[in-house]
Amino acid sequence: MTITGILFIALTLTPAQETLRLNLDQALTLALKNSPQAMDVGTARLQAVVTALQGASPLLPSPALTLTGTKQENNSAIWNTDLTLSQVLFDPTAFAALISGIVNSDYHHLDARDKTARLIYDVTTDYLNLLKAQLVLNAARKALEQAAASKELTTARFHLGEVSRIDLLRSEAFYSRSRLNLLNAEKALALAQEKLKSTAGISTGVAIQATEELSQPAQLTVTSPESLLALIEKENPSVQMNTRLNTVSRINLVSAIARIIPTFTVYRSWGFLDTTLPRNYHTWQERTTTTDGIRISVPIVNIKDFFITILDAITASRRARATLARTRLQIYALARSALLESEEASLRYQEAKVNFELNRTLYELARTQYELGAISLVELLEVEANLAQAEAGYFSALCDTYIQSAQIGYLLGRTRVREMKGR
Repeated sequence: MTITGILFIALTLTPAQETLRLNLDQALTLALKNSPQAMDVGTARLQAVVTALQGASPLLPSPALTLTGTKQENNSAIWNTDLTLSQVLFDPTAFAALISGIVNSDYHHLDARDKTARLIYDVTTDYLNLLKAQLVLNAARKALEQAAASKELTTARFHLGEVSRIDLLRSEAFYSRSRLNLLNAEKALALAQEKLKSTAGISTGVAIQATEELSQPAQLTVTSPESLLALIEKENPSVQMNTRLNTVSRINLVSAIARIIPTFTVYRSWGFLDTTLPRNYHTWQERTTTTDGIRISVPIVNIKDFFITILDAITASRRARATLARTRLQIYALARSALLESEEASLRYQEAKVNFELNRTLYELARTQYELGAISLVELLEVEANLAQAEAGYFSALCDTYIQSAQIGYLLGRTRVREMKGR
């Protein structure tokens, strides 16, 4: 049994899948709702709120309630309740925690933005790869049909003695190569399908058909490498996140040094002492003693622990600065690479466009010559196959310009669909 027969049987026995037709905007919208990465984005945003609250917590009023019951020798009981409400007036470490919490909250917001931009970039890339796979598959099918027709015609003419055995072998080789190309194209399409479904969080029982129609190459919004690097320094989430971590490390260093400064806390306490628990608020209020005061905490400095804490904070600060510098260099390298790849994709698109137009013109001429009897049908079919390949190469190069534009959009932290599409 031939490979084509095996594939036909496998496809016949496979249950028909529901086909989901999506353009790029629809695929991105679906991914932002259903993708597992979208859940990570929501978690990062929630973490930003939690971190801000943790930073503000030391400066918020702190209530404390103590209830104690004591049994005396005469079996009588004494109940003691103590309610205290404290408010920090001055505490350098608490103020440092507040600032650190705000900066850390901003860090998690940037993390959510980075995850969103990455999701959009991944879905855009996978979608365009699926679109390319569809175009390549269509071209492979056309080439196989033309190769089969050419082989059938050449075989018939060979039996009539009109062509040589070399021509027959050429047609058979062309047909065999076309079959292999079709198998590779089908495999590439299946892989592209699964990759997009995994990234976008789409059910595995659904087949996706890319319907986006691209007519013009993506246009970059940056005019020079220098302007792109300047925008990245300002907009890239990874650079900004490491900048925040560097700021937090400095705040922690200041907080470690400020541990030797006294803290001031104002408080009010309500104390109740009786043999029975108060039955209502009025009874508790009548028998309660109210005390107002200010508490001053002067730390007794442990020189060894104090200097170890400071050294640890200095080490963390230096590590954060090194990470920031390394991140900037890595992002700049990615930016330069993206610009080079974008330029290469644009040039390749121009060449593919010229090649497609030449093959289309050649096909028109070949068809005219065939109608006039100047060339054979085999030669016309070969020209048609080359035209199909040139068309697939043209649209593939066109998709690559959008992929490179999406990569630059990701480096700039863009989270809007239309920005990532180069519009």
